[in-house]
Amino acid sequence: MSENRLTEQEMTGLRVPPHSLESEQSVVGGLLLDNQAWDKIGDVIRAEDFYRYDHRVIFEHIAKLIDGSKPADVITVYESLQSSGKAEDVGGLAYLNTLATNTPSAANIRRYAEIVRDRAVLRRLITISDDIATTALNPQGKDTKTILDEAESKIFKIAEDGARGAGGFQELQPVLSKVVERIDELYHRDSTSDITGISTGFVDLDGKTSGLQPGDLIIVAGRPSMGKAQPLDALVKTPSGWVTMGELRVGDALASMDGKSSLVTGVFPQGEKQIYKVVFSDGRSAECCDEHLWRVMHRDWAEPRVISTKRLTEMLGCVRYKNRLWIDTVTGDFGHNDVLPIDPWVLGALLGDGTLAFSHSSVMFSTKSEELVHRMNALLGHDMELVHAQAYDYRVVWKGRMLANGARTSQPSYFRQALNDLGVLGCVSHNKFIPEHYLKANKAARLALLQGLLDTDGWIESWGSIRFATVSEQLANDVAYLARSLGGFCSIATKNTHYTSKGEPKEGRLAYVLNMSFADGQQVFTLEEKKARLRTDWQRTRRITFQSIEPVRMAQAQCISVSHPTRTYITNDFVVTHNTAFSLNIGEHVAVEEGHAVAVFSMEMGATQLAMRLLGSVGRLDQHRLRTGRLTDEDWPRLTYAVEKMQNAQLFIDETPALSSMEVRARCRRLARQCGQLGLVIIDYLQLMGSSSPGENRATEISEISRSLKGLAKELNCPVIALSQLNRSLEQRPNKRPVMSDLRESGAIEQDADVILFIYRDEVYNPDSPDKGTAEIIIGKQRNGPIGTVRVTFLGMYTKFENYAGMQPEGE
Repeated sequence: MSENRLTEQEMTGLRVPPHSLESEQSVVGGLLLDNQAWDKIGDVIRAEDFYRYDHRVIFEHIAKLIDGSKPADVITVYESLQSSGKAEDVGGLAYLNTLATNTPSAANIRRYAEIVRDRAVLRRLITISDDIATTALNPQGKDTKTILDEAESKIFKIAEDGARGAGGFQELQPVLSKVVERIDELYHRDSTSDITGISTGFVDLDGKTSGLQPGDLIIVAGRPSMGKAQPLDALVKTPSGWVTMGELRVGDALASMDGKSSLVTGVFPQGEKQIYKVVFSDGRSAECCDEHLWRVMHRDWAEPRVISTKRLTEMLGCVRYKNRLWIDTVTGDFGHNDVLPIDPWVLGALLGDGTLAFSHSSVMFSTKSEELVHRMNALLGHDMELVHAQAYDYRVVWKGRMLANGARTSQPSYFRQALNDLGVLGCVSHNKFIPEHYLKANKAARLALLQGLLDTDGWIESWGSIRFATVSEQLANDVAYLARSLGGFCSIATKNTHYTSKGEPKEGRLAYVLNMSFADGQQVFTLEEKKARLRTDWQRTRRITFQSIEPVRMAQAQCISVSHPTRTYITNDFVVTHNTAFSLNIGEHVAVEEGHAVAVFSMEMGATQLAMRLLGSVGRLDQHRLRTGRLTDEDWPRLTYAVEKMQNAQLFIDETPALSSMEVRARCRRLARQCGQLGLVIIDYLQLMGSSSPGENRATEISEISRSLKGLAKELNCPVIALSQLNRSLEQRPNKRPVMSDLRESGAIEQDADVILFIYRDEVYNPDSPDKGTAEIIIGKQRNGPIGTVRVTFLGMYTKFENYAGMQPEGE
């Protein structure tokens, strides 16, 4: 053995990526000898599976020739390589001839191809493992959960690629044997039942579908829950400003209470509704209908509850709840990042203790605090500075105003021009205001602006409240806007002022006094002497409690659904407000009555809300009484019965928002391994799912998602129910029963679905409908059965659908 030759042990130590040169040579050589061998390997490997570059290039040219129905032998492949300028890169005619000569035949070429593919899978696994390790060592801001999901998705992608070629054609004879066995099994089962799949619990629907069949994708579409609406002129906060409710469209970005990403996922016109004005403890207000939902807190509750406006009205009449129910406040993490012409703290200080009137040749600033003078000089910019005028007055002047000989220059003041462009130059005490561009700025800029105002003109009462006073109504409203946009409590009161002129008392302008408080850690002062006065034990945010709810007008209204995890968005005055039953009833039946494992992906509703709805449905408990805890003596045995019945049910809820189809498949696989076999998977709902490859248009993403869900149903051999939204177009038709074209992104969904069910309740559109208390389940598509309509009973108080008996029980 040559001294330069590496030993086998040394080769092992080099960690060479897995590959088999002999198998690669045999595959390429076999194809050169017998082009018909392509049919054996075409579905097994691709060019990128080859380890060596020359083998990869040769394979690509062989594939191109065979695909063009041309012979691929040593000479033709060499000519093809020459025409692309790659002949010498792969060893030329001599290497091609060696490959063909050293391969005795193409008899075992499929096995060689499988070896090449397996080695490629191992190499990809090594690459992905290195990527995962790198990400784990340097997360770059990603949380652990995201890293885990990404890692799992990448590994499953390799598994799917590695399984390529495992399928293929099956001969009819063994398939026929399985069919005969299935028919025999059905013949000997309970002859009174025509259900061959999993029962939905709805007799008439099962009669049409024979139950939910394994491997089927079932789409359930219906109009979203009714009534949770605001008037079309209500304001909704977006990252760049306010828009009216009527302007919102699906996909629009929204500001959120905590800065997390939020989108409009649905827009649902509600027609004319009675509108109520909801007033809060610091004077802010919002308008909505009586069914609109709020995320409400109380000191005795372990977690927030979602309560309707109608129920809140009742609760405010109870001593226990009056002035004790509050809503979330915003963190203020929104607003533009544009460069502002004047530092926001400086503008706030000038609006507080500055003189901006045209009657003065210079902008004036008054203070006795050296700290404020130093801070103003540090932040003025544009080569501006404070020059002492008299007593506590200073002039804001340009540093280069004097020439070397002592003469003044006529250089214009950029600072003064900027104030003029903002519209505040010339303002006096009673008409000062904050420019809109500053009110729409990011959190840091708005906080600095508020600090400038409070450092100069704010004070702290002995009991800890922060106060600010002005005779400008507009400035008072603007400062309240600032405080509320930063999550603060801010009320406005008025006060008559008096002054003495030439010994005579006179009445002054009406003053507006703002009373504020902020959350712990929200530093609204920079002046040290004021910060020292604001003792730590005073820093308590006054809660934004409900004060009154009164009807005010009739108006056109609509509701929206949003993607934020808390299902909240921001409306007028920075009020934080909130925004699935048929498929859940099927899941309940499959898990509780049939005893199968059911996976529910609830991307719109939290697990706690879903479980409460299930309890109400199983125990026939009034959902309103269940949510408020006002159970009657008759309710407690029902609740106990429901809990005991659900205790052993294999129903698993995943409330993670915006899961991609890859993540859903990965989690279902894990659950299937845990449970042995899944009976049903429910997705609530399809349009809230994220895409595995974002950036494409939404129709393409929905197409990918529906294909993936159909693949999941076949892989796990269980039915998959996916809820889907309907287009708004049906609202404009006289007959509002849904049809196939009403499905949002209907093309892909209609193509992939095996069964499509529409839910229609006539009483939603016609309050005096003779079909009140019932619903139509319209089978719009069934690949292996009839279409048609079945009727079920809808028990609204229990959010439960039941078999239609032709007549409702009294009171239901």
